[in-house]
Amino acid sequence: MLNDLPKKEKVRKPLTPWRYFWRIQKECALRAVTPFMMYLFMSLIALAVQAISPDSTVWYEVVLGALCIVIGAAFNAHLLFTRGKMHYDAYLTGRIHEKNRLFGVESGGDHRPEKEYRPWKGFLIGFYIGIPVLVFGLFAAIPATWSGGEVALVMFAGWAIYPIQWLRAYLYPGQSDWAYPPVSGGYSMLMILLPVLVSGIFYLVGAMVQRREKEREAERAEQVARAAEQARLEAAERQKNAKGAKGGKKK
Repeated sequence: MLNDLPKKEKVRKPLTPWRYFWRIQKECALRAVTPFMMYLFMSLIALAVQAISPDSTVWYEVVLGALCIVIGAAFNAHLLFTRGKMHYDAYLTGRIHEKNRLFGVESGGDHRPEKEYRPWKGFLIGFYIGIPVLVFGLFAAIPATWSGGEVALVMFAGWAIYPIQWLRAYLYPGQSDWAYPPVSGGYSMLMILLPVLVSGIFYLVGAMVQRREKEREAERAEQVARAAEQARLEAAERQKNAKGAKGGKKK
């Protein structure tokens, strides 16, 4: 009996500007999780590579570590390229909903405005990916906490601190017992530009590719419609001519 009762539909809260803002932040933060995990995974592989020669940094460790960072950035690019395409689809759906509302028609579906394409969203997602770099990089820049900050960076955002450590090994070979290193770990905060630029650029590229695909689909649909209309007119003309020929024979 209880199972036969109708389910209550969940009523959506009105989309105020403040609620819309926080939904966008949530959407972008969630989309940053998987790229961050890709960077983390590749950083751990790079950490294992650095352990090949623990007493010194050799050239092949730098090459392999840099390759790991590049692969992490490639995963980031692919994920944001796909996200840009999906958000552009949501943007087109939103424009349809807006047109329907202008004519007094309330559209159904589960469209969410926070998932619509905006040019700056890719850069915001990249910023969220790099937040650990800013947090731990700040500790790495402070003399009293630099060692702990760099350890945290190695564990959670190695792609940001490894280039600084490689630079130290090149400029000051054989030295590791600094009270405070001559090349500050705080420079790792600049590495946030990697996910910000990669995410922002490939998000835009994905959206542009999707827009062109939609334009080509619209052109093909228009060509098919024109061809169908032309075929209909030709068929009507042939039918008209056939009727005229039959009328002439009867006379």
